[in-house]
Amino acid sequence: MGEIKSTLEIALEKAARLGKASKEELRQEELVREGRRLAAKFLNEKDFRLAEALAKIPSEDRPLVIRGAVDTLVRNIVFPRDQHALNDIRRVLDGLELIFAAFPQVKQLTAEIYKLLSLYLEQQKQIYEQFKQQFKGQMAEVEEALRQQYGEQVKMDIEMQPQFQEEWRKIRGQLEEQYRRQLDYLKGLFYKMIQA
Repeated sequence: MGEIKSTLEIALEKAARLGKASKEELRQEELVREGRRLAAKFLNEKDFRLAEALAKIPSEDRPLVIRGAVDTLVRNIVFPRDQHALNDIRRVLDGLELIFAAFPQVKQLTAEIYKLLSLYLEQQKQIYEQFKQQFKGQMAEVEEALRQQYGEQVKMDIEMQPQFQEEWRKIRGQLEEQYRRQLDYLKGLFYKMIQA
């Protein structure tokens, strides 16, 4: 599987090549940027027809434009925070299905990614509720101590407590790590299809 580079790594490589870039390299980079722009437009404009836009690209330029579009779409496959974010990922997967319509296995691949992220989101919700209940028990002791100290009922918003947020970030990070390898593998398959 090809290594997925960070935006910073790509920018540094571009900067290093900038002075040495030939006209052809600059043209190729522009084609990749065009693909990224088309993918972003697809994600932001509901009525944009990505397949039609790609079909208008000259066939000799299309592979680089597709590479840029795939880069943008694959980068948008992330761990969802909520159902709304998962719905946004569905749009990303739809774009990949359009690009790779000639590959019969693409729908199975996108379905597997969606299932993995749905499972992640479901597990995240369960763990969050368990953690919240556990933390609530700890905070009840603090609330009782404050009530005894000040003589009146003190109610604390558990989710707004810095300790709660910090601990939850750690737990969520551990959960993401459990899913990351599988997600990265599945995302990498789109790059294999580009080369096919």
